[in-house]
Amino acid sequence: MGFSVKQARQYAGFTQLEMAKKLGVSRDTYRKIELSPETASVAIAKKISVIVGIPIDQIFFAQSST
Repeated sequence: MGFSVKQARQYAGFTQLEMAKKLGVSRDTYRKIELSPETASVAIAKKISVIVGIPIDQIFFAQSST
């Protein structure tokens, strides 16, 4: 089982705005990543993984329940 980008963020206890700031992108850009994870660059995907403390493959390459 994996996590969606949104689930990973919520698991780590961050808001969309907090994640956007940590990633150096706008909240709107981050929101788009949550809606369509395939739009995330490899660099952003890696950063998200590090920030939330979940392996990248469990966020971007595993099917989630949502």
